Amino acid sequence: MGQAARRFIHEGCEKHRKNDSSVAHGTKVGRGNLLRMNLATNLLDTASNVMRSEAAQSTWVELAALDLIVVTAHRSPDGDAVGSVLALTHHLKEAGLNVEAVLPDRFPRNLAWLPGSDSIHFFEENPEATGELLGRAELIWCLDFNGPGRTGSMEEALRTSPAKKWVVDHHQLPEDFADHLFSDPACGSTCELVFDLIASWRRLESLSQASAICMYTGIMTDTGSFRFSSVSAHTHLVLSHLVGLGIDHARIHEQTFDQRSLNQVQLEGHALSDKLYTWMDFGVALIVLDLETLERFNYQPGDTEGVVNRALALEGIHVAIFAKESKGGLFKMSFRSTGDLSVRDIAAEHFEGGGHRNAAGGIYHGSTALSLVSHIESQLLHWFPRP
Repeated sequence: MGQAARRFIHEGCEKHRKNDSSVAHGTKVGRGNLLRMNLATNLLDTASNVMRSEAAQSTWVELAALDLIVVTAHRSPDGDAVGSVLALTHHLKEAGLNVEAVLPDRFPRNLAWLPGSDSIHFFEENPEATGELLGRAELIWCLDFNGPGRTGSMEEALRTSPAKKWVVDHHQLPEDFADHLFSDPACGSTCELVFDLIASWRRLESLSQASAICMYTGIMTDTGSFRFSSVSAHTHLVLSHLVGLGIDHARIHEQTFDQRSLNQVQLEGHALSDKLYTWMDFGVALIVLDLETLERFNYQPGDTEGVVNRALALEGIHVAIFAKESKGGLFKMSFRSTGDLSVRDIAAEHFEGGGHRNAAGGIYHGSTALSLVSHIESQLLHWFPRP
């Protein structure tokens, strides 16, 4: 789309905090109604600037004339990717639009309970039929990724589709491939941006519990259960609105995090006891799992979700790295950090990846787990120079 693409990128994500307490004198307003009135006002007033733009608000009008809309996200989809895809799909379907959800590959099994997850098409499992959907679509919503390369084996089908591409994302350095680009790297999740988009359409009154459950799950998983620095006052306003729709937030957490298999628990224990490397002088921890270990514990997608955060929780550790071997001598990596320590540049410059300041991903091409350990050890002084 090049220079013709309409880009709406807001790096700073200024949150306007307004205290609107104006109530007509002599009018008795119940506390619950007053809270809802103020919440409805503040939700749009404090939303990401990209979603308060005229461009975002006008997209709703364009949807009605489309025969087929596809909603998709990145490969190895996490809670924010799956949650945002399902939330937007539910909302558009409930408005009477013809919408299909497509993902490059399977999501972790701890997300299989999400409403609508059984209706998702997976490109890797049926590339011909799913590719045909992408080819027939008039619009493809691209959620939670900043470039077609993040869709893996689906990249070519996405690029060659004649459909318009509208991107909603919160990752750094978005590529110029879309007709509309709504990007806000300061926001904690794409689900929060999807909520803001629906708010910009003035359609929050039509938000269903199914959409709300999916949004809440995505925000929860991408913000470390609301503890990351990317969580804002507006994030909590969004969560308040979602909970106000009657969703069971305790059950959402339980279904997502507390339904672990015995193999999964044993794998995590083995990782922390036998596969953990630490360099305390640098505040760095590394966990590496090779194929033999994964097979021993009957690894399933999603079984290592959160392991990197267990390493980061160690006293004195400020950077945690988790690496998992795939076939062909490839290690998929996750990086986490605390405070102002950025792992985004390390992932981008050394591991063909990227992401956020405190959460990033990448890959390593190497023959063994020990070669990765040696490589990281040799780079520590370069990444974290001593004074």
